[in-house]
Amino acid sequence: MDTRKLVIILFAVAIIGVVLGIIFVFNPGISPISGGFRGNRYVQPNPAYDFQLIDQYGNPFKLSDFRGKIIVMSFIYTHCPDICPAISAGFSDLEKKLRERGLDDEVVLVLVSVDPERDTPERLREWMNLYDLEGVYLLTGDYDDVSRVWNAYGVFVKKEPVDDPELKYLVAHSGIVYIINKNFRVEIFFLGAPPAWSADDILNDVEILLRR
Repeated sequence: MDTRKLVIILFAVAIIGVVLGIIFVFNPGISPISGGFRGNRYVQPNPAYDFQLIDQYGNPFKLSDFRGKIIVMSFIYTHCPDICPAISAGFSDLEKKLRERGLDDEVVLVLVSVDPERDTPERLREWMNLYDLEGVYLLTGDYDDVSRVWNAYGVFVKKEPVDDPELKYLVAHSGIVYIINKNFRVEIFFLGAPPAWSADDILNDVEILLRR
């Protein structure tokens, strides 16, 4: 099977994974647009799963250290041919808008790898520089530690071999962005990648949460 066809199949499988994750992990009821939110809002937000990984500089990162701030989190990998570059560009745009509004100290941006075997801190720094993500935490770690994060947030992840001796495999994974509120609860989610959502969409919802 050629790589292009496999990418299409992986994308379809990942969408199914998103839906299943949303239903089975965070299922207190979903409100599609309420209170001015542009994303989907959980009626009864669940507590965020806490975890510790390492960032692109090799420093420990613990999610609960940022309790009291708004956390925007998604999942990528650096060999991704499609959705991850779009998500990363969206986060870069969001980081710039937060900085322009003086909100960068109140909001934490996080991208968790779904390919920790290849996404070393060094590789994540290259991705950071490529997409201008200096204000974003790019996280990796031991496979078992990172996979627990995927499972806790309902993120579907599956490796698929490709006929490319250098690439070796692609990773089908859920395209989703979570927004965790100041009470450390998962309240908002956006599906997919730009243009399905924009930095302005996420900024709108972040500002609503900050005003509460």
